[in-house]
Amino acid sequence: AFGLAAPMSAMAGTVGYYKTCGASGDITGVVAAAGHTTVNVATLDAASLAGLSVLVITVCPGGYGQDADVDAAVANGMGLVFERLYSGTVQDSTQLPGAPTFSTSAVLGYPETDDLEVAAGAPIGTGPGGTLTSTSLDRIPAGVGGYYNMVHWYPTAALPLGAIPFLTTSNPDHVGAFGYTVGAGRVAYTDSQWTLQLPGGLGPDSESFAEGGKIFLTNAIAWVAGYNPGPTTTCASEGYTGTKLEWCKNICERGYTGSTLAMWIRRWTERYRTLPYCAIEQAQQ
Repeated sequence: AFGLAAPMSAMAGTVGYYKTCGASGDITGVVAAAGHTTVNVATLDAASLAGLSVLVITVCPGGYGQDADVDAAVANGMGLVFERLYSGTVQDSTQLPGAPTFSTSAVLGYPETDDLEVAAGAPIGTGPGGTLTSTSLDRIPAGVGGYYNMVHWYPTAALPLGAIPFLTTSNPDHVGAFGYTVGAGRVAYTDSQWTLQLPGGLGPDSESFAEGGKIFLTNAIAWVAGYNPGPTTTCASEGYTGTKLEWCKNICERGYTGSTLAMWIRRWTERYRTLPYCAIEQAQQ
């Protein structure tokens, strides 16, 4: 039963961590949940990037300029997770791999950006970190002050060609996190403050969106590393209804682990004398 929480990543690799903001916390846990190991990167050069499966960059305003070695590594197949942490002046997107121009359309969206939705079909909606829900990344209560789950959004039309929306505000045309490809590599971009909530970070992990941020970061790392969840099967698509549907969601979709997950599996098996679909699939692997 506890195998339900096991990582489902692509082949294990090495994730580099480069941060221009000391406020960012330790990503070791989310990297491990994606099935990889972490190394700190002090300098963005070809030697430091060689052998990395993924590079995670977190930046304060003005903390990152175009880097030819990063661009080349992504084009050659390295994944990149790029989190821009603060509001105000936006990151010049033309300095990112592929030189996209979405930053010219950035909008500061409080309190709209406190109400996030997982975009339909988003590959980071489920993965080795768990399953994101429509409320798991919301800031509760909403409003200006403190830390934020999302600090900007971009209209869909401004995104790079072929980009995949990951998270939107309550308006599905307002995208706060998305993925795109450059050559053989993938880039996951987000304007958020989730790494601040990680151990050692500036932000308190008591924020309502802290756990959802960990799930997002884990799934984003897995996605840029090549993880593909394939066709999405849900409790609803399996035909469960009523109490069976809610209990199935508790086991398969809400990211519960440990004693909480074990409790729901025990309740399910005592009542239905079988396992929900996700536990059966896991047992067969």
